[in-house]
Amino acid sequence: MPQPPDTLPHNPLATADERALEDLALRLLCSPAVARVRPIVEMLWRNGIAYPAREQMDRFDDMLEEYLFHHALRAANSDPRYPRVLRLMNPPGHWFGRAIPGSRWGGDSPDFIYRMIPVEPGQRYEIRGRCSGVAPSSVTYSLASGGAATATLAVLDSAEMRYEEDGSFVLTLDDDDAGARPNHLRLAPGADHLLIRDAIGDWGSETPNHISAQLLDAPGREPLDEDVLAARAAQGAMQSLYFTFYCTQSASGQPPNELRAPASSGAFGGMATQWGAKSNLCLEDDQALVITANAAGALFRNVVLCDQFFLTADYWSRTGSLNMCQMAADEDGDFTYVVAHRDPGIHNWLDTGGLRRTILGHRWQGIPPGSTAGTPAIAARVVPFSALDRELPAKVRRISAQERREQLHKRLEGYKRRWLDY
Repeated sequence: MPQPPDTLPHNPLATADERALEDLALRLLCSPAVARVRPIVEMLWRNGIAYPAREQMDRFDDMLEEYLFHHALRAANSDPRYPRVLRLMNPPGHWFGRAIPGSRWGGDSPDFIYRMIPVEPGQRYEIRGRCSGVAPSSVTYSLASGGAATATLAVLDSAEMRYEEDGSFVLTLDDDDAGARPNHLRLAPGADHLLIRDAIGDWGSETPNHISAQLLDAPGREPLDEDVLAARAAQGAMQSLYFTFYCTQSASGQPPNELRAPASSGAFGGMATQWGAKSNLCLEDDQALVITANAAGALFRNVVLCDQFFLTADYWSRTGSLNMCQMAADEDGDFTYVVAHRDPGIHNWLDTGGLRRTILGHRWQGIPPGSTAGTPAIAARVVPFSALDRELPAKVRRISAQERREQLHKRLEGYKRRWLDY
């Protein structure tokens, strides 16, 4: 059995607070308060989505469990007088000797490590971070308000921050403007959490930062009890349902297989420093979707497939997503992807996992100010699978069956690093 290192944990996500908060969330999930709203939440979900998602209703129960556990996690770490760092938005996993439900919703990114810290105006906080190895490609710190329908109030990007020589940093939050202080966010009215997104490009080497949170003043009261937190979990599940359902349908207002022009994600509760494009896809067995996109100078990019509940399709054992470290460029510097049910024999295959209908999203994050690389652009066309050879660019990266096995093995091993519990 590998022994824990003497200093930082091998996996900076595997903290005592994480384990305690997940255990608390599991208790909240089984609480009477959540049990009372569970059938209501299920009924409302079924009333809205059973027919649109009729081909994938075998995934419904798992989606419902993730939805409820997401809100149990949020409630478990919702006390701003006792702030802790919590990871969420994960597929189901197993660590600390137990199975843990998933907590995804709303088009989660396979490459983001999502962590949240509760805050409130009138308090002072200090967030300390330290690089745990190879640094993430990009990290954003978003001061936000609300649950699922999050409003972003302020954003700090890792590229703008000041670091010590050892790579450590301190981020402060309080009611005052930054003044001469680096790495500061003002607690605007309504702020209730800090959302941290570590964008991991190379899954095999990049590691999320080690993060800790501290309230600088006395808390002034005892921690919220579990009955209060259970009520918050139930309330969150009810109040967020309509917006979450909307997110599952937000690409259905356009014809299948047509991509919207890229736009900023900030207006929809996403990252203000991120651009995105979206489409609902519908591909028959003998069809493929050929996508071309540019890099636009972005520090981080990915393209992702989700099911009809807007939960990521299998990206750990299949190529259900690709980021800028995992995709291969064309000869001209742009990128060609193929969405298909079968292996098209090219490096940039987005594997549907057999889902006829999917939701596709493309992200461009961290575009440097004044970049001359152009604005994000993307286009797509449906072609017969049998015609791919003549439809694809001549210099697109091809891949052999052995190379595909190696690609998938490397992918899965990189993903497993997230669930190391030491």
